[in-house]
Amino acid sequence: MISERRSTSEDLSVPTIDFEPFLLGDPAGKQQVARAIRDACENTGFFYLTGHGVPQDKIDAAFEASHQFFALPLQERMKIKLIPDKNRGYQPVGSRMYPGEADAPDANESYKYQHELSADDPDIQAGSRVHAGNLWPTGLPGFRETLIGYYDCMEGLSDALLRAFALALDLDEGYFAAFYRKPLTQINLLHYPPHPASAKGRQFGLRPHTDTTSFTILAPGDVEGLQVECHGRWIDLPPIEGAYVINIGDMMARWTNDRFASTNHRVINRSGQERYSIPFFAIPDFDAVVECLPSCHGPDNPPKYQPLKVGDFMLNSNATDWSEDGPIS
Repeated sequence: MISERRSTSEDLSVPTIDFEPFLLGDPAGKQQVARAIRDACENTGFFYLTGHGVPQDKIDAAFEASHQFFALPLQERMKIKLIPDKNRGYQPVGSRMYPGEADAPDANESYKYQHELSADDPDIQAGSRVHAGNLWPTGLPGFRETLIGYYDCMEGLSDALLRAFALALDLDEGYFAAFYRKPLTQINLLHYPPHPASAKGRQFGLRPHTDTTSFTILAPGDVEGLQVECHGRWIDLPPIEGAYVINIGDMMARWTNDRFASTNHRVINRSGQERYSIPFFAIPDFDAVVECLPSCHGPDNPPKYQPLKVGDFMLNSNATDWSEDGPIS
């Protein structure tokens, strides 16, 4: 769910935005938050989000589940190894084949899951490639329930952010709802081993990339390592207690005619500690078409991109961003 794209941002600041006034529903407060989000997205494309309403115990439980999963023996994790056309399950260290030059495979492993559909859902019954069942590990009591609960919380926050983005773009607050009726949104549990002190050259936990999503909501954990490229410089985004990191993805950049910036970022874990993070990748419906928004083009600013069919794009992305042979040594 990442790609290469150069940032054109010239503002090196990554602001912190309090989302509580938007959630409280006061029109003036909502407009104030929307303006702050617009400014951040037009500059770095990144911002910290506080006052988001997600209970800390839900976040803590999701991280505990992540720790438990990655503590399982490798052979147990490999029992639910990801397959490309489903894009759910375990992706081992070294199996990512994302674009970009590096001197070694990206040093991370992940567990991917999406909205849990019922067995009688029409897409499940039809054997859909994109609306498949999640792959859950055995031997971890409560793991599934914890992560489903966390997904539900994040879906609520995502819906609120979509409303805020709409106001920031001078659209009706509910504009994006039609594109998120049955989204392809995904959560990843990510584990980054410490970057070896002896490592040289272009070796990354996650190489420079932009997200192919509309936007991403990252629970960054408590270990540094995330960096953002702003105007040709890499700046650190250290974790802020209680805050999410929000970044614009390529689909939102296309929607906004690059008014909102999809910015290069990377992970280098030089902390000497295990690093865990949990991104929520907000992706529209399979049948959605992303094309320039009415508020983002005009006679002197024509659309830069052709309409994008989300389903076709994601199927191609899922099939090409990993190695079917598994870990690369």
